[in-house]
Amino acid sequence: MEEFDLRSLISSDDKTLIRLLQSYAKTNEIAVFVLSNDDHLQTDIFGDLLEKKTLLKINDQFDLSQLSINKFKYNIEYSDEPLRIASINQRVGKVCVAHDVKFKTGPEHLCLMQHLQKHAAFLRQLIESASKLIIKDRGIDDFLIRHYNVNETISELSESEGCALQKIKGMSTANSSIISAISYIDNNLNKHLTLDQVSGKVYLSDYYFSKLFKKETGLSFSVYLNARKIQKAMLLLKESDKSVQKISEALGFTRLSYFSQTFKKYTGYAPTKYRTGSNK
Repeated sequence: MEEFDLRSLISSDDKTLIRLLQSYAKTNEIAVFVLSNDDHLQTDIFGDLLEKKTLLKINDQFDLSQLSINKFKYNIEYSDEPLRIASINQRVGKVCVAHDVKFKTGPEHLCLMQHLQKHAAFLRQLIESASKLIIKDRGIDDFLIRHYNVNETISELSESEGCALQKIKGMSTANSSIISAISYIDNNLNKHLTLDQVSGKVYLSDYYFSKLFKKETGLSFSVYLNARKIQKAMLLLKESDKSVQKISEALGFTRLSYFSQTFKKYTGYAPTKYRTGSNK
């Protein structure tokens, strides 16, 4: 069975689903969020919830698998519904709704439970229907996780060429959003890329993308970007007659001094020294 990337789906298509969930939570005065099959948040917790920070912390440290059992511990009523992707007939997670409570029993509590169950059922249908349209438009392959080995896209480097450069040799990830980001970076090394540009390409917020990139690759966005640029610069210095200035410009560096400083930081050599040394 192929693994489906629910987070990528939720964040796709200009974040249509995220906006729908945000609007629904606000309009109905409830909290709405989506969990994966392993009970980790795939979205923020939209709407007001007094224990929101606590739940986010639990998600970061463990998961929310015990939420339905411990709901009264967090003074909430809670309901969820499973999400399925029809095209692959696979359960990919669940949509969850919650509301703060001060009462544990009685008719008000029962009424709230029933309302939350209806909200969860409606949101399940909403997400599944919208997902069907998004998948039909973009194709199911955009949301199936593929394992990606960065080593396949770069040439071999010697053992003395810096820790960051060494790390990208064996780096791999199975997250489709990070795979797309890496592909975009590698295809645009000639540009002055920024965090918000790349995160926007994969429909993630700057903050979340930065954390996810570090988690999946072991490198920060800026370190990976510079390492790839410097790795490309090393090849150009070895294999072309381009001047250092031209190579700097070709890799999107706005100042030659910054390029030289970055090159030395990652390789231990100034660009001209590296060129003469490698030629020897």
